[in-house]
Amino acid sequence: MSFLKTIWGLLFRLFPCPTRIGLRRIGTPGRDSPVLVTCNFDLTVKRLERLWRGLDAWLLVCESRGVNVWCAAGADEFNTHSVVAAVKTSGVSELVDHRELILPPLAAPGVCAAEVRRQTGWRVRWGPVRAGDLPRYLAEGGRRDEAMSRVTYDWRERIDTALGSLFPFYLLGAAIFLLFWRDRLGTYLTTGAVTFLIFMLACPWIPGKRGLTKVLLLDLFVGGALVAFELSGVESDWPVRSTLIIAMVMLLIYGAELGGLAPNMKSDLDPFLARLGVGAIGNVALAGTVRTELLNGYRVLTHDPAKCEGCCSCLEVCPQGVWAFDSEAGRAAFAHKDRCTACRACLVQCETGAIQAPRRNGT
Repeated sequence: MSFLKTIWGLLFRLFPCPTRIGLRRIGTPGRDSPVLVTCNFDLTVKRLERLWRGLDAWLLVCESRGVNVWCAAGADEFNTHSVVAAVKTSGVSELVDHRELILPPLAAPGVCAAEVRRQTGWRVRWGPVRAGDLPRYLAEGGRRDEAMSRVTYDWRERIDTALGSLFPFYLLGAAIFLLFWRDRLGTYLTTGAVTFLIFMLACPWIPGKRGLTKVLLLDLFVGGALVAFELSGVESDWPVRSTLIIAMVMLLIYGAELGGLAPNMKSDLDPFLARLGVGAIGNVALAGTVRTELLNGYRVLTHDPAKCEGCCSCLEVCPQGVWAFDSEAGRAAFAHKDRCTACRACLVQCETGAIQAPRRNGT
């Protein structure tokens, strides 16, 4: 059963795959051991237990409806209540002498640190973005360098996240070919897989800042190859026409979904669906949310320096490096607006109201 849940988590990440909530031991934790917080997505918990083997720590698994941290926080399913409830019901307060929780920064859009402290008396610290950096983070006394604070999307991360989200669409396509074009099923399976690998591996070098921009350039190239083949009159044993058409369609699907998968890219598909009035798909809320309204330009993220007290919460939770510290003024500065992906982490964590997302006039 555990193996099947792992496979489900790997290949069908669009669907919940919960594990039990509550407190777990990693190694032989004691009263001074750190309390690490995560979601109750089965694959996440298994990976953390493997990555952190050798540590002595408490792992507090919180309710996220069986969805991973990034998606669940964005959908408000891994939220303040999840953490507060876990702290109050797990018995962790009786097992440690400190009152400090270490959370992944990608949970910041859903979990308000100030509210957790108010309701439980526990302080939230934001750990490194990547779980693999946590042992070094702890060894260095809870200090994060720039690399620990910024999200990445290297080829392993692209393959991992895209595989789990796109495999159901790939499987659906296989079923359609099996029913209607059985003689082209092998072509579809091969072309879909190869196109996926090429696109995900080459993604950083394809021009464009968004998934659809990148894929439209590739589709123009593949479409040009299709036109050239049709005009050439060349006969081939391999179904070239089918291969190129399938590649174009699959690229469009991969590119549309990429923005929603990549934590360092603005979503393409979500704001488009929101403009069409789609309220939600699964656990992802769309129309009427602050996130999609920011992406669609209906709202704008603002910073009022007069209200900023220099707590630097925005710097701690932003995975893109949008914020910087103005040492002369002693407060945060909205330094790199172009990097913002509308994750809302800074908006949720700002205690003074210096960061807002008002509607634009006329929207």
